[in-house]
Amino acid sequence: MGAAISRRLDRLGARVLLHYHQSASQAEELAASLDRAGGCFAADLSLAEGPRSLLAACAAAGEALDGLVHSAASFLNRDFLATTADDWDRVFAVNLRSLFLLAQEFARQRAGREGAIVAICDSAALELWTGYLAHSVAKAAMIPLVKALAKALAPGIRVNGVIPGPVFPPLGTRQEELVAMRERTLLKRIGDPDHVARAVEFLLTCDYATASMVEVTGGAQLWRGAVSRQP
Repeated sequence: MGAAISRRLDRLGARVLLHYHQSASQAEELAASLDRAGGCFAADLSLAEGPRSLLAACAAAGEALDGLVHSAASFLNRDFLATTADDWDRVFAVNLRSLFLLAQEFARQRAGREGAIVAICDSAALELWTGYLAHSVAKAAMIPLVKALAKALAPGIRVNGVIPGPVFPPLGTRQEELVAMRERTLLKRIGDPDHVARAVEFLLTCDYATASMVEVTGGAQLWRGAVSRQP
């Protein structure tokens, strides 16, 4: 999904800086495919110092950020009884705390200038998947965090979020599960990461959008067949 967002912003003429944790070769390959890549920067966003070190590295490379897209996620698939305290803390650090700390550092770097932040949430926030409990609750907490950040950083920095639905099924998803995902949408089809990228484009460029959560789900959020699911 991050690659799709990067490609779309590159086509719009943006200079795109890529963050990665361990996927250095994939990040470099993506950067090589972009017309205006601004480099690849490694950081572990599960660490408290990770967000600051990432944006400091960007600044040291002479890159001034106008916009920030937070699409980091751990997507931990673990049974409820098997989920440990360390699992919980890491999931919340990557999904939630890193967004807060990146927004802090981004606001410091902008120093009163305008900017925009877009956070990629997940339909797990709406459906609360029991097989991904820590992930679901962390993503659910991103919704009020986006709104609180929008309030705290207004009027200069706009903060919005996107809630993707079934656009990027987890690796290993069985065919029957894909069919079920499709049938839980109003449009009766699974989306594409570029649908999310187009929502990101809108939120970065529409200067009257802030504190908004755009649902890109094919209408799946209106499905009432169950309270929860496991993709």
